[in-house]
This record gives sequence, structure tokens and C-alpha cells, in this order.
Amino acid sequence: MSTETITMPASIKPLLKENVRALIDHIERAGLLPGARLESERELAKILEISRPSLREAIQVLQAQGRILVKHGVGVFVLDDATGERFKGAYLSQRANIEELFQMREILEAPAVEWAAERHTSEQLAEMNQALLRLSEALTENPVDFEKVRELDMDFHLVIVRSASNRFLNQTLGTLQEIMRNSMENTLKLPGRIDESEAEHRIILEAIANRDPIKARLMIIQHIHNARDAWAKFLKKEHGR
Repeated sequence: MSTETITMPASIKPLLKENVRALIDHIERAGLLPGARLESERELAKILEISRPSLREAIQVLQAQGRILVKHGVGVFVLDDATGERFKGAYLSQRANIEELFQMREILEAPAVEWAAERHTSEQLAEMNQALLRLSEALTENPVDFEKVRELDMDFHLVIVRSASNRFLNQTLGTLQEIMRNSMENTLKLPGRIDESEAEHRIILEAIANRDPIKARLMIIQHIHNARDAWAKFLKKEHGR
């Protein structure tokens, strides 16, 4: 990663800028070369003396700039300038195609919830209920860890897809969720969206439990459309797009 002066968009909040600068300084002081892996999230947050959610936001900024690469389940790696530019281009391309990603979610999840309503076992229904319970409990934390909530939100959707008993659909949606996580901000932070999302999840699960595939399909489509609209509002608010 180059040590040249880093410019950051004016839309980035001052505290986030400080955290990004602190992360860059740490990489440079530690002499981490391209390909080197950073410390674990817990250790890095302790070194920088910031919270883990704040660290994740700083990491997202540097990833968007093509300076580091996040491999989920593996670690965060420093990129060289050439690789970083290629990754940045791919990252920005993903952002530009969020609408297409939401369309793919609808294509995949609409039949998935139908099949889950028709095919689920009692054990799978219990797993879905537990996934929703974990998500609901995370929402009661003070302060709310929005990144944790997003992870649990995705887990809930993936549990439903597993209940559809189609391993190819499960793998495809898992990949799609990973792309969306890496290419868009957390819209659950928008005022009111987190409560709306939780209510929608409950209605979807109720339809699945009642073996009502038509209602389950209609509700998951509405849920995806609402998430897409929240993303559009976020872009308009943050970037004037």
C-alpha cells in the first residue's frame, strides 16, 4: 500500500476519517507489505483504541479505496497499488449494480421461501425460529451493533434457503449475500428500517410456519423491495445520487 497522501470523500464523517487515518498509520508503522495480513479484528481494535464497529467502518473505507482486501473468515490483507486499483474498479462496479443484485435476490429468494413453506421439517422450523430470536435479541443491545445485526439478518435468510432443500440455491444465494455485504453500506442504520425489517421477518416466518407459500412469496418480495428502497434513500442522502 502506497504511503502517498490519502484523500477521503467529504461525506465521510470526521471521526471515521480519524479512524481511517489511524488504521493507515498502523499499517505503515508496522511495515506491512502487500499480501501481509492484519491482526484480528479484536486485536486491531485494541491497538487502535477504537470500537470494533468503528474499526469495521474504517476497513470498509480502505477496501473501497482498493488499499486492503477483506477475505471473510480468513482476514484483512494489504494490497499493492496495481492490485488495489483492479479491486477498486471491481468494487465500484459492484456498487453500480446494486439494483441488479436486488433483482437476483428476488429471483432466488421468492421460490426459496415457497419451497421452505412447503418442504420444511419441524427441526428446520425450529432453526428458523432460533435464527430470528438471535436477531431480535441483538436488536435489544444498547448500543445496537449494526454489523452484528446485519450478519444475523443474513443468517436468517440463509437458514430459510437451507430449508428449501436445494443446495445449489443455497450456495448461489450465499455468494450473492457476500457480494452485497462487500459492496453496500448497512441500510439497517437508516431510521425506522431496522424495526420494519424485523416486522417483515416475523410475517415471512409466520407464513412459512403456516405452510402458506403464496403469502411467504409475496412477503419476501415486499421485504426485498423495501430493502432496495432503503438503499436508494441511503444513496440519495449520503451521495446525492
